[in-house]
Amino acid sequence: MEYQLSTEELSRIVALDAEQRYDYFIQAVADLEEIWILTDEEGFVLVSAEEERCIPVWPHAELAEQWIEGEWQHCTAKAIDVKTWLDKWTSGLIGDDLAIAVLPDADGPGVVVMPDELSETLIDEMSDDA
Repeated sequence: MEYQLSTEELSRIVALDAEQRYDYFIQAVADLEEIWILTDEEGFVLVSAEEERCIPVWPHAELAEQWIEGEWQHCTAKAIDVKTWLDKWTSGLIGDDLAIAVLPDADGPGVVVMPDELSETLIDEMSDDA
């Protein structure tokens, strides 16, 4: 079941600062158990932030889809189940020496974290919810 953001929720999330968006991302992913990325014919999209190559991630399709314009107009928002993220993506991103840009906005990449740090935080949040 896909959760749909209302226009008001979308505006409220976009207005948050980077740390607040990070906290929101952790809570939303723990609740909805999905992480959204952008993909194209070559794979997933990367951005550069803080001297790192990063994969941008979002907790909702609507937030990811806001980035599908300009140079990314050929991209598609794709959901990854949080279990798959934890089991496969974390180690893959570490192996590729990639960081994660959590809920980037027009002003910047959001909070940039390493894959193992994000996974630990998500596991902690999901175990608190159980």
